[in-house]
Amino acid sequence: MVEFRMTYIIAHKKELLQKQELKRLLIQLFGKEISDSPDIHLLNPEDKNSIGIEEVKELQQSMRFKPFQEEIQVGIILNAQKLTHQAQNSMLKSLEDSSETSIYILCVDNEKNLLPTIRSRGVILYPKRREEKEGNIPEDKSDVENVMGTFFELSSIEQFDIIEKYSENKEHSLAFINALEEALREQLELDIKNGNIDSSQRNLEFLKVVERSREKISSNCNRKLTLEAMIMQLKT
Repeated sequence: MVEFRMTYIIAHKKELLQKQELKRLLIQLFGKEISDSPDIHLLNPEDKNSIGIEEVKELQQSMRFKPFQEEIQVGIILNAQKLTHQAQNSMLKSLEDSSETSIYILCVDNEKNLLPTIRSRGVILYPKRREEKEGNIPEDKSDVENVMGTFFELSSIEQFDIIEKYSENKEHSLAFINALEEALREQLELDIKNGNIDSSQRNLEFLKVVERSREKISSNCNRKLTLEAMIMQLKT
């Protein structure tokens, strides 16, 4: 019998690739293609800005019993980046105590939008990285990544105009932060390669600022103020 982990995290900014990986994983778990089953429990708050404790408790309640017709049951959370910190903490006990017949799958745009305690309990799958290993053509950069290419060359007024746009909802704010983090990590790698110690240390501190800002937005703090404060700290 194939041994499976009880929690999987599918991490990619493109929902299409998340769903492709989810389909592949479900086939692997059930041993067949399965689309409609009482043993697949789905939490998909596509019309909400956040996933709270109540929604998580409903999923946990549906997973309390043994599988109905398959050997396992699977609880799936789409847009898991919308989980509040309280909801994620509520998930921890389920992830720790889940039986051999209960598996959780979290689909998220970036695994760092999940608490470290959640990430440590799951196997993280990266659809994009699998494609690159197979030699497929990498996807085009998103609009927010293109914005980051020239963001720090703009005036403060222009920067705050962009921030206002990306602070309209939580998903866009997190996408902005993820792109900024990626740009900083690329610069950090370049600094380390070139032996720029001072610049490397500065970028490490910047990455900490970005991570704290992500946590605040995930906790539903004021998005616009959080992004503005983050940018001001990065310019000091």
